[in-house]
Amino acid sequence: MNKDRKNGYSLSDLQHQGKCAFMAGDYDRALAFFQQDVQENMDHVDSWFHLGYCRSIMGQWQTAAEAYEAVIKQQPDNAHAHEMLGTAYHKTGRFSDAVRFLQKALDLRPDDALTQCNQGLALREMGMLGEAEQAFRKAINLKGEFAYAHFELGQTLVEQDRWAEAEMEYKRAVEIEPDFARAHMSLAIVFLVLGRLSEAQVKYHQLKSMDSHLAAKLHDAIESPGP
Repeated sequence: MNKDRKNGYSLSDLQHQGKCAFMAGDYDRALAFFQQDVQENMDHVDSWFHLGYCRSIMGQWQTAAEAYEAVIKQQPDNAHAHEMLGTAYHKTGRFSDAVRFLQKALDLRPDDALTQCNQGLALREMGMLGEAEQAFRKAINLKGEFAYAHFELGQTLVEQDRWAEAEMEYKRAVEIEPDFARAHMSLAIVFLVLGRLSEAQVKYHQLKSMDSHLAAKLHDAIESPGP
């Protein structure tokens, strides 16, 4: 079996050691193994993928994108690689590229509700609120009990000043996931905007046991004088 010149690991050992380190949460060590493997074997797609995962977890999105690009060069129909590349581009502010690669992932895997949500986020960043709304609604159609999609749809409706509709989406999010603190906070803000102070105060007391930081922000919003 071919050996690595520096450390004497077989190529399969490099991948194995990298995966063991990855599963143990030692991403720096995993990164070193996967980098060494792809330097010796550019066609090791699994190592490129794990290299991207490590970089993503470490917040190194530009180099993560380069790893996912290497996967797509070898596997053009790998939906997950397109999804991860789109996410990496989103994190680096390349929103139009994010939309393009997320759409490719959806072309390959149209029933992926999370990818639909991620595309909605990128579209919203580009100011394409109608298209973003459509993406979140598609995600909900694919997975009705998807609290995150209802929440992000609510956020998109707020940006369009559609407060009553946003209220319904936030309520649905907390029905599905009762401890969804951000949804409770956003619902309370809707109550404040619509002049329903007592309902916002109820949300404040609920939030105190979920997220003290958000509860403090809500308290400030409730106590602050109006315009």
